[in-house]
Amino acid sequence: MRLMFPPFSFPPSRHKTGARHMRERHTAQILMIFGIVLAFVELYVVIANLWQLS
Repeated sequence: MRLMFPPFSFPPSRHKTGARHMRERHTAQILMIFGIVLAFVELYVVIANLWQLS
């Protein structure tokens, strides 16, 4: 018996799916940019520490 999942409840409308896809893509781009900036900051800290040691 499938009481938990009634038939024809999926898929949601295309507009919602497209909007959610765009929002997820936007979030992924923001996270990628944040990761790149974080990597540059970390690289700067490592180079600055190496510069002070020598």
